[in-house]
Amino acid sequence: MTKSVIAGALALLAMGVAGCGSSGTGGTGDGSGETGESASPTSNAAAAIDPCEMLKSADTAKLGVKGPGTPKRYAGAPGCDFKLAVGGISVVVNSDKSVDELNLTGGKVDAVSVAGVDGKRVRELVGPGDCGVFFPLSPKESIAINATARDTEAACQATQEAAPLVLANLPKN
Repeated sequence: MTKSVIAGALALLAMGVAGCGSSGTGGTGDGSGETGESASPTSNAAAAIDPCEMLKSADTAKLGVKGPGTPKRYAGAPGCDFKLAVGGISVVVNSDKSVDELNLTGGKVDAVSVAGVDGKRVRELVGPGDCGVFFPLSPKESIAINATARDTEAACQATQEAAPLVLANLPKN
């Protein structure tokens, strides 16, 4: 769990410190109608989100989460850590940075689409064994699902399994 906390904290600190200004739309998609899109053009989508409620008990059972989530704050952003047998998962809500404004340059970044929502996957932002996916909540807000495990592929598998569950639990506007 220590590695999970450190990875989540460092990833969020990187997000809050500097924007990378990469080119891209930064939008939420083109209205695919998938559960989890919160394409509200107004801000404050993040204010309605409790990161510890983004994985329900049925979700945590599917993922093999050990116990309830632990509320945390990372660089001022609310988050929640969940223990796994092989590492951990963190859900963090960033209320002042879009995905494109996050500083994700320390890792290997590629595009990802989960449940019809486009975002970015970042491998090894803080080192081997961590993987995160970042999705827009609104034009200036984002949500991150980060995982740590013994190796990067296992961490990315955990985020791939957790991300659609988190997106499905986002408040619907």
